[in-house]
Amino acid sequence: MAMKVKVKICGLSRLEDARIALALGADELGFVLAPSPRRVEPEAVKAILEALKGESGVRPFRSTGVFVNEAPSAMRDIMSFAGLDAAQVHGDETPAACAGFDFPWYRALRIGSVADANRLVGAPWPCPRLLVDAAVRGSYGGTGDSIGTWAALAAGALARDAGKEYFVAGGVRPRNVASFIHSLSPDGLDVSGGVEEAPGRKSADKLEALFREIGRAEATRDEKEVPHEAR
Repeated sequence: MAMKVKVKICGLSRLEDARIALALGADELGFVLAPSPRRVEPEAVKAILEALKGESGVRPFRSTGVFVNEAPSAMRDIMSFAGLDAAQVHGDETPAACAGFDFPWYRALRIGSVADANRLVGAPWPCPRLLVDAAVRGSYGGTGDSIGTWAALAAGALARDAGKEYFVAGGVRPRNVASFIHSLSPDGLDVSGGVEEAPGRKSADKLEALFREIGRAEATRDEKEVPHEAR
């Protein structure tokens, strides 16, 4: 059976949205701690995570803070205060700068072409995961634009050759999530605007639709991978 795609619901700002995401099957919760319409303060993140961890029946999850060009010491302090598990580094940081981080982190990269994938994903990033997002001029992410298929495939191949998890972000919605799963075979999907009613406010109906379509896509993928004689 094919490996289950991991799902990170990002841009959260409300406890009820985080609770619904986990109940539906989210593996990871993301909080934007950089300039953005979805920005939340560390105090709000801390309150949400403490509430979730104090509730019975909440499935295990990972929590991530999204940072853009933040000082390492500030990232470390915010993560410790809020109770975050890892940092998603989404700015202009170089591999050399990231190598000095003394906390769990992974790299988000803005990819606009196969050449971008070769240059950026192929760099020596000392982290276990690479997340690829669409390159949009003047933005560090969260635009809702989708990365091109060829660029995403090139990025995925490079990430896996380097032994890293390969996550895809940008434009993932209930109506197209099956296409992402079937065409790109990512290890994980990062979803934010595609399940919102407003920036930072998730829609329960869209979350339910997303996980329903993911389940259908995974079932179809598994069926295709079973040899005909074994059916």
